[in-house]
Amino acid sequence: MINIYAVTVDALKSLGYPVREQGTYAPTDTLPETFATYQIIDSPNNSAADNLPTSQTTRVQVNLYSRDPEIKQVADDLLKSVMIPAGFLRAGGRDLPFSLQTGHYGYTCDYRFYDSI
Repeated sequence: MINIYAVTVDALKSLGYPVREQGTYAPTDTLPETFATYQIIDSPNNSAADNLPTSQTTRVQVNLYSRDPEIKQVADDLLKSVMIPAGFLRAGGRDLPFSLQTGHYGYTCDYRFYDSI
């Protein structure tokens, strides 16, 4: 079975920005100018044989935040450029509200990863 955390982090790190699991920055942390986060949403077993799972599809939500609005405007293409070659399928994305507190724009997108066990 594949380590979905490692595959996700490796793909996102290739963007050249810091990568962290969603929610791991403390309120007192100084956020980077641009950074990516990820979160495993669900990972149900899709099929089974002899009462054992044979495949699993994991849904991963990835986010790209930046104080530069131009990076947010191309975030979908940036994320696709690293997630799809890593074996993920895009499941849809959307802009996130601008954060007045941090000055970051954001974009989020769900990806699915199929793993045959």
